[in-house]
Amino acid sequence: MELDVLAKGIMMGFGMLGPAIGIGLIGSSFMNAVGRNPEAAKYFGQVFVIIAIVELMALLVFASLFII
Repeated sequence: MELDVLAKGIMMGFGMLGPAIGIGLIGSSFMNAVGRNPEAAKYFGQVFVIIAIVELMALLVFASLFII
C-alpha cells in the first residue's frame, strides 16, 4: 500500500512538471513579444486561453491519480 502512494507522488511530480514549464515558457514569450511590440498586448486574451488549455493538462494528471 505504501508503494502505491509513492508511485502516485512521483507521477504527480513528473506530471505537473510539463505544464509548469509550458506555462512559464508561454508567459515568458508573451512578455518578450510585448516588450518588443507593445501592440501585442491586445493578444492577452488568446494567451490566457492557451495557458488555460495547458493548465487543463495538469488537472488531467491530478484527476488521473484518483482513477488509478
